Amino acid sequence: MTTTFFAPSFNTGFADAAAAAKPQQNLNSDNIFHPDTSNLSFSFDPYLRKEHRFGLDPNRPICRYYAHGNCPRGKECPDKHILPSYSNKIVCKHWLRGLCKKGDSCEFLHEYNLRKMPECLFFSRNGYCTQSPDCLYLHIDPLSKIAPCPNYEKGFCKLGPECPKRHIRKTICPRYLTGFCPLGPRCDAGAHPKFVGITDSMRITMDKKPIPEHIRENLEKLAD
Repeated sequence: MTTTFFAPSFNTGFADAAAAAKPQQNLNSDNIFHPDTSNLSFSFDPYLRKEHRFGLDPNRPICRYYAHGNCPRGKECPDKHILPSYSNKIVCKHWLRGLCKKGDSCEFLHEYNLRKMPECLFFSRNGYCTQSPDCLYLHIDPLSKIAPCPNYEKGFCKLGPECPKRHIRKTICPRYLTGFCPLGPRCDAGAHPKFVGITDSMRITMDKKPIPEHIRENLEKLAD
């Protein structure tokens, strides 16, 4: 007896029609990790633009009225309201990460200025930075934060290496050592130290215990 098997037949017409009706989606990694949010809008967007000036063009002009003290349009003004002390501050660390909530009202800079970057917190704590040399934050030498020793600058510090302040060694101007330098404060050949007298902090306290009698007698005999 012969058994015959029949292979099932699939109608591919329905599958093709469903595939054509379904929109094609590009599921690459760029769309997943960096989705396009330019078309998204929320009901609180007008509030953020009015109160915190979010979403405004960062390159818009500076308001000339606010620069002179007052702007009649207030928060409705489309131009920048820059604080007077704006240029004397460092770059806003929250703005660098896109998290600053103050907008134009922030007292720190909202621009990439490498000379005014905030200090690298990791470097200040550990003495090195894992992002170096690509780190954008300032790497400040810890020794530069220590105030110089005024006694050492005058010529002598009795604390020596145990002094908590910094002892900066400077090369003395050779002309100044001879007695006079015609360049004065404009001289770049070395330091011009000025001795202003011995202060109380520079004095070394002597042991005031009385000299034993036998030692004093011996000293008097030697003196004779």
